[in-house]
Amino acid sequence: MRGNLLVVSNRGPFTIEENNGSLKYRPAVSGLVSAVLPAVKKIGGTWLAWAGRIAEKPAEVQAVIKDEFQFVEILLSREEVEGYYEGYANGVLWPLCHLMPEKVRMYEENYRIYREVNQKFAQKAATLLRAGTLLWIHDYHLALMPHFIRQKNPWQRIAFFWHIPFPPVELFTIQPWAEEILRGLLGADIIGFLIDDYRENFLRAVERVLRLPVNYEWGTVYYNGREILVKAVPIGIETKNFQKEVPEIPEIKEEIAGQKVFLGVERLDYTKGLKEKIQGFARFLENNPEYRGKVKLLQVAVPTRENIDQYQTYAREVLAEASRVNVRFGNNHWQPVKILKRNYSQEELIYLYRIADALVITSLEDGLNLVAKEYIASRKEPGVLILSKRTGVARQLGAALLVNPYSPEEIALKLKEALEMPDNLKKKSFSLLKEQVILKNNEWWLENFLGKELRLMDTGFGKYYRKRGEKKVGAID
Repeated sequence: MRGNLLVVSNRGPFTIEENNGSLKYRPAVSGLVSAVLPAVKKIGGTWLAWAGRIAEKPAEVQAVIKDEFQFVEILLSREEVEGYYEGYANGVLWPLCHLMPEKVRMYEENYRIYREVNQKFAQKAATLLRAGTLLWIHDYHLALMPHFIRQKNPWQRIAFFWHIPFPPVELFTIQPWAEEILRGLLGADIIGFLIDDYRENFLRAVERVLRLPVNYEWGTVYYNGREILVKAVPIGIETKNFQKEVPEIPEIKEEIAGQKVFLGVERLDYTKGLKEKIQGFARFLENNPEYRGKVKLLQVAVPTRENIDQYQTYAREVLAEASRVNVRFGNNHWQPVKILKRNYSQEELIYLYRIADALVITSLEDGLNLVAKEYIASRKEPGVLILSKRTGVARQLGAALLVNPYSPEEIALKLKEALEMPDNLKKKSFSLLKEQVILKNNEWWLENFLGKELRLMDTGFGKYYRKRGEKKVGAID
């Protein structure tokens, strides 16, 4: 194994399915994976995660060795998935962090299981640590894990990155476990958030709930004799991965023939604003009848967390909203909204990004949104980005058409503006967007969040990454 990095996350780069005693591995597609996988491949090391398999009885953990790194699977029971993942992580933390307290469902038993699963991850990770290992833990599913590792390994270097919004302290403390979650995170040496707002919310929560000394200017917290660094570094993408040639998707090409295309790419999650997008598109068709039959909303809506009642309800509501628009405005020859309910590979998404006249993102609350960056990186010709003001990435991509996702009228106006934007203005705004995506790419994110930590590792890290202004060498040339 070349590197000395241990990455731990709830879901990792592979999903594993068991069929008649044999295991089938499939690459996983997610924002976290697209952000972290390039680093693991380049540096080498181990990635520990749950791969989706349910193990009702204790079983030996499966290890899958890959050329660039080692993947180690952790097995969860149905009870653990329901309590830890569905119950607390996505029934309490997810809605709280996305400013939707009305969707929170709090049960003490779910939190107990969440705590136990975090201990389970920590115990397994401890067996994989060796001298000089940098432990990099990811996201809200494993907020207690840094504390558990610190208890057993007080000198271990631990980094943690929180991939979703961090809410104001008034919302975060609705739950009775806020103090323990904060102490869990403070087991890390360095904690990362996507934007300054989330970093400040976390520091304020630490100050008010735990009454610890906080330096807002430097982003430091003093806890148990340690100085913990808290940073805001928005994730970047590997832009070259989106510049390759890809095949057409014949059924999609036929579906959009002769029409302008508004594209949406989201999971069927209530935070993503799919209903609001469809309602805004309906208002656009109502206000601009000359575009009927000439434009289509192509919406990738990937089912997610299907065992949770709120997600089942939301999926039905989105489909019903699309059906209403198609009945109202469509005919035998043209349906204005097309819902695509399946996972698309990276190559297929690149094709969709390239055929879209505009990408429409109407998230009600979104930590960052890497789809916006993927769209920009994929395009060979300028396109238009309509972007919710409630996304973290809106702070970076101010040259987009920014929209209030709660206003159907504003969405309708931006859709019309996108279709009628003069070519010179489209090229200018797209050039500014692309410059930001290329400049603040995946390498930039890793260097600004973990560059110092990784250079301390005996991995030859400098071969792959450099400080700004240094000569380009190695794999990034």
